[in-house]
Amino acid sequence: MTGTPHIVVVGSGLAGYGVLRELRKLAPDARLTLVTQDDGHFYSKPALSTALAKGKVADTLITTPAEKMVAQLKLDLRAGRIVEAIDRQDKAVLTTGGPIFYDRLVLALGADPVRPPIDGDAAHRALAVNNLDNYRDFREALPGGARVLVMGGGLVGTEFANDLSASGYQPVVVDMLGHPLAQLVPPGVGQMIRDALAEKGVEWHLGRKVLAIHKGGKGIRAELDDGLVIEAAAVLSAVGLRPHIALAQEAGLEVARGIKVDQTGRTSDPAIYAIGDCAEYPQGLAAYVTPIMAAARAIAPSALGTPTDIRFPPLSVQVKTTAYPVVLLPAPVGVDGQWQEVANDERGLKYHYKDADGAIRGYVFTKDYCQDRMDMDRALSEQMTGVAA
Repeated sequence: MTGTPHIVVVGSGLAGYGVLRELRKLAPDARLTLVTQDDGHFYSKPALSTALAKGKVADTLITTPAEKMVAQLKLDLRAGRIVEAIDRQDKAVLTTGGPIFYDRLVLALGADPVRPPIDGDAAHRALAVNNLDNYRDFREALPGGARVLVMGGGLVGTEFANDLSASGYQPVVVDMLGHPLAQLVPPGVGQMIRDALAEKGVEWHLGRKVLAIHKGGKGIRAELDDGLVIEAAAVLSAVGLRPHIALAQEAGLEVARGIKVDQTGRTSDPAIYAIGDCAEYPQGLAAYVTPIMAAARAIAPSALGTPTDIRFPPLSVQVKTTAYPVVLLPAPVGVDGQWQEVANDERGLKYHYKDADGAIRGYVFTKDYCQDRMDMDRALSEQMTGVAA
């Protein structure tokens, strides 16, 4: 191949547009094609779980219309196209609108909502809000002040419970674990989140799971494993996301939990890269916004012919629970250690996750201590690069 490669990006979320922005900065005249089954409008997916309290409808969540993105980035947009297969031999993505040939391909496929096995004649009414269309459907299903069953008390479920209660709805959260955000925060923090949201009207059923959802007079009737029946107008399913790997797997790319990539974002095919929620980096899966931008800054030059390692900063997260502010750096998967309480006073809680050598590998700050996030991230970044302890 000579000259600047034709790069095709599949997926118009934060990851897809993120890498396209970086590509355009580096190669003003490169041919860039975006393929998406959506309409190509740009919006922030994290904003979906705070949109109700802000009075947002689906259309007002769009920050940049597709036509403006096309003009800004000089894109060839192929909207409304489903990619059915990847022909690696001929370097083409096979879409419902015909084949699109590439020199380099970037997969920004995102993740799909997990669908738990649930019985009942209304199980199909459990809505997962993972894009604008999902949000539109969910909002239309909500009568004013309605009782809403939220399945899942992790990050997304807890943020939606906060948003629903702040908007005058009555959320009822069911989760199998013992406290909210149980896979991210120590029990002491989880209990404070639970209590703060309970004061705002959130009803919790922890250590429980939904067995069946039936049609009911007020919408649905959900049966829990302890025999309790919950009546609600709508059901939100927030039990997790699973990286979209089917397309890559069918194409013969190496996959595990996600699409396996090396430190430059390249898959087992040297002409194909993956980014965002669908990608599994050497460090593991890396959700959230910060790693997407870090990966985009490396994948863009790599796809253009200059291999560049992805360097992830500390991937801290702001939990969007206005009733009880939390910032956290998740403890790394596979790292043995334990949470240690550092502060517990009127300013809030501080916890550090320390490994066997006593090094801080994660943290959780609440309330006023959230202001210490940037200083902690900076210190951990220096620790990671060996500049300072």
